[in-house]
Amino acid sequence: MGIITLTTDFGLDDFHVASLKGSIYTQLSEVTVVDISHQIMPFDLIQTAYILKNSYNDFPKGTIHIIGVDALPNTFIKPIAAEVNGHFFICNDNGILSLIAEEINPDQIIEITINKYDEIHFLTKDLFVPVACHLARGGKLDLVGRKITTFKKLTQLKPIEKNEDNSITGIIIYIDNYGNAVTNISQKQFQQFGKNRPFTLFARNTKFSKIFTKYSDLLGNEPDEKKFHGKALAIFNSSGYIQISMYKSNLKTVGGASSLMGLDIGTQIRLVFE
Repeated sequence: MGIITLTTDFGLDDFHVASLKGSIYTQLSEVTVVDISHQIMPFDLIQTAYILKNSYNDFPKGTIHIIGVDALPNTFIKPIAAEVNGHFFICNDNGILSLIAEEINPDQIIEITINKYDEIHFLTKDLFVPVACHLARGGKLDLVGRKITTFKKLTQLKPIEKNEDNSITGIIIYIDNYGNAVTNISQKQFQQFGKNRPFTLFARNTKFSKIFTKYSDLLGNEPDEKKFHGKALAIFNSSGYIQISMYKSNLKTVGGASSLMGLDIGTQIRLVFE
């Protein structure tokens, strides 16, 4: 019947996620519902975009993605549904679509006009869910509203390249469950700007002169892996971004890279090439 994914900032302690799923199954019991995340920081579109950009393409084409982040009824922010790269996204026009589809132009965008918008309180359930179920049944996107050609665009902070001092300055954009701090500097940018030159990566008071491509590279030929537990390293993560990590650090007793190095969302990271 189809797949509907859920990405929200609702958390797991309240009734909202259960209510959302119950509404979906009531309207379409055969559909598959997949939780991407319900633990987005409230209203955090950057975190939402990072998680969705790195997961949505692993789902089959035609998957419907409901985004319940910063999804409050607002007279000045229209609800939209869009087709991007063979996937459907249902969200508020708050800029999240532009962050997910930075390098891909949406095939079509619809301002959702079904239902009595002024009477809606729980937008994700009362508006996004009916649209998602309509699409999961094979319904046409253009039947849920009117076609539009523009949508709100947000510009993520891009790493700043400076040729005069051979540097790239970026920031931390995401902290994962292991306490790893993900930067907005991509491996592609690092390679294009760096051109195989020696470098130093500055992360607050910690310096790195090497970026690994996988965790096991840190071990080299050392058979005793435990010697490296808690060691700081820089690595290109699976999404292709520079990430600051602690190798197998115990988060409960020791902490991860974020807490031990004081790396928070927005912390500046600097690469200097020789």
